[in-house]
Amino acid sequence: MAKPSLVKVLDVCKVAPMPHSPNSATQTSLPLTFFDVFWLRFPPNQHLFFYEFPNPKATLTETILPKLKHSLCVTFQHYLPLAGNLMWPPDADKPIIQYSKGFAIGYAAHHAVFDGKSIALFMHSWASMCRRGGNSTLALELTPFYDRTIVNDPTNIEQAYLNCWVAHNGPNNRSLEIWDLKAPLDAILGTFQLTQANIQCIKKWVTVKWQEKQAFHSSNFAVTSAYTWVCLIKTLKLTTEKVQLGVNIDCRSRLKPPIPSTYFGNCVTGCIVYADTSKLMEEDGVAIAARAIGEAIGGLDDGVLKGAEDLISNLLSIQKDVSLFSITGSPRFESYNTDFGWGRPKKVEIVSIEKSGAFSLSDSRDGNGGVEIGVVLKKHETEAFASMFISGLECHQVHEN
Repeated sequence: MAKPSLVKVLDVCKVAPMPHSPNSATQTSLPLTFFDVFWLRFPPNQHLFFYEFPNPKATLTETILPKLKHSLCVTFQHYLPLAGNLMWPPDADKPIIQYSKGFAIGYAAHHAVFDGKSIALFMHSWASMCRRGGNSTLALELTPFYDRTIVNDPTNIEQAYLNCWVAHNGPNNRSLEIWDLKAPLDAILGTFQLTQANIQCIKKWVTVKWQEKQAFHSSNFAVTSAYTWVCLIKTLKLTTEKVQLGVNIDCRSRLKPPIPSTYFGNCVTGCIVYADTSKLMEEDGVAIAARAIGEAIGGLDDGVLKGAEDLISNLLSIQKDVSLFSITGSPRFESYNTDFGWGRPKKVEIVSIEKSGAFSLSDSRDGNGGVEIGVVLKKHETEAFASMFISGLECHQVHEN
């Protein structure tokens, strides 16, 4: 039975619970919730943080790396599940996260253990520890909340997910081996930016378009995702009749009662946005896409987990004549605020999109409210996307004026 480690080896350090930590003094295992079970076989999330470091190499090897290692070991005392293994014991109904004294450190996040918000919480905690010289205390807003009993499952979503996984390539398939997705040949990871002014311009254009028919207020997320989605569809010249966009929604504040923002683990659900490919290729495609995204998310107001028990079965049964896109990351994670003591990152990349096929969203490095968008395409497709992306912004600017 596969026992995937939750972290990849960077270096070795001893990780043990803090003697008086209320989070981890005695607990050595953590149960999964249905939010976690959903992601059991999905590939890990992988981020790269690039920093400018105009100092001698000796400073890096003799000062910075030891400081990083020490602060990471201290941070892990608050995040013990990340020093464990994801296991599905033969006598257990579902997988668990099992900590054993002395695991290794690194960063390739298995999505069954934590979502993007928890990943960001961990990275900001590590950076804070490093800036403060390895002080073992964490600020309240960075302290992870582990109580899984706070997550209610009245419709038994967890069992529906477990049934899907054990039946997929089954019967009784308890494998925890992740899907081995391959990156396209000659793929290029490109980063594009929408400034705050760009986003507001597109929002105004979308609003004007819908005022002609039916009033619609679009969010920054809806127009950013819609613009990227439409540019991709046009670039790839899709011939499928239908297109879908998978959107992850943070449930922490949407659950009744809401759970703490520092809840550690997964607390996201998904919704699928459906559209006609031909409609999104029309002149008003971005406005149509923005409304479809906004209405799909708005539909969750009637119950954020309504229909959630069917998410895995729907995912596994997607027809080949439908093109599925998805989104990873969020500007709300503030990746560019991950400062270890020598300044903000110069670049942050979600490199796992080369295999997942998703496009990524993150905050902008200039900190002015813009959004960075990562896409993976072949070289000629990247050039076509860049042309489409830029010309579309110019078009929306002209229409607004």
